Amino acid sequence: MTTAQPTPDPHSASTPAPGADPQASGVDREMLEDFLNQHLLGSRSGVKAFRAAAQTWDDTPQGADLTRLGDDVEQDQERLEALIRELGLTTPVPVKAAGVAAEAAGRVNPVNLMRTRGSGWTQVELDLLQGMLQAKAAMWHVLEALAPHEPVLDAGEMAALYERAQDQQRAVQRIAEDTLAERFLR
Repeated sequence: MTTAQPTPDPHSASTPAPGADPQASGVDREMLEDFLNQHLLGSRSGVKAFRAAAQTWDDTPQGADLTRLGDDVEQDQERLEALIRELGLTTPVPVKAAGVAAEAAGRVNPVNLMRTRGSGWTQVELDLLQGMLQAKAAMWHVLEALAPHEPVLDAGEMAALYERAQDQQRAVQRIAEDTLAERFLR
């Protein structure tokens, strides 16, 4: 008796990575693809938001820290793009187009248009950066939890990326705390 091979789902938006069996993994690949692409979209504006914040704090130690953090966030974005490819997933054209728009919005920095350091907007800008990093940390944490079900995901790498995102979040929190008096105390 022959065993019937599973019929590929014609409605699936993605194909598995070479050697990865989506039936064996138990991971909903459409959901994973959507999840990762939503985070990729967010990371596009995140990189630009860090660049804009670094301009706000230009010529200060905080500006240098924010520049370094922006570089780190960009590296994490590149890792996410590579991971999407390694998983055999795709980034749909509308998501790519939205990513371009998100980059432009991040460049304009609607939160702190004047790039001032002594306004309430400055605090909001730092708060939003922390929120972006929290979302990124949560993504890596989810991927770490999925690693036993998806052979392409390395639990150790996902845990390290989760810790890195938490370290980045703590760094932004330190910047906010170190500069609090400049904004709120007279």
